[in-house]
Amino acid sequence: MTTRLYKHLDGMELTFISGTLERDVAQRAIYYQMTWELALDFAKFQAMADLYIPGYLSKPLNAIRPELAGSAYHYSYNYLFSAAGSIVDNQTLLALFSDRGYYMDQWSSGGGPVERRYDKPFFKMVGGNIQITSGQYFRLSAGDPPIEIGDLPFIWIEGALNLLRGETKASAVAPETVVVLMPAGETLVDVGGPHPIYKRTPYLDRDALAFGPIVADQILVA
Repeated sequence: MTTRLYKHLDGMELTFISGTLERDVAQRAIYYQMTWELALDFAKFQAMADLYIPGYLSKPLNAIRPELAGSAYHYSYNYLFSAAGSIVDNQTLLALFSDRGYYMDQWSSGGGPVERRYDKPFFKMVGGNIQITSGQYFRLSAGDPPIEIGDLPFIWIEGALNLLRGETKASAVAPETVVVLMPAGETLVDVGGPHPIYKRTPYLDRDALAFGPIVADQILVA
């Protein structure tokens, strides 16, 4: 299996804005909603993209997929198609993947005791940055007691861009990931979760969570 290449992008930063943790009695669930802001130096993004995929933004069959663990789950990827050659800033880049129809909002379990469901995200531009508002629902399997905060899985927040290279012919194979650009560092660290995460990745301090507003002190950084 091919190992993905993750690279830190200078000028890319993910900042917590606000959040809330609530109980949904009707769905036997706990859910959170959070707003994060992704700052992206577009010139540095384009330079890094061209380093790994020459002419990346000018080729219609190249594609992009936002990697938004903790906020949203994109079904697949978005081709550049007719936008190729006219993506000149963060707003035109966001337009490729901002449609809420691209994102999953069904329950899934992953084989564990806790089922989860992402919200479909809302995106907007704020002062040249990309603001993302979304969240997740969690519940235990049918027949189990209502879920409690202590049952929540490890939750980390990702704000990365997966760049895929397409072929020159429409009949060729699907585009393939070449590099994932991220605000986090490139060193994996163990923070006590089920797997290591990249340095400077934010994650929720489950032991500090309580129903009501989520505040910055409840978010740790690897």
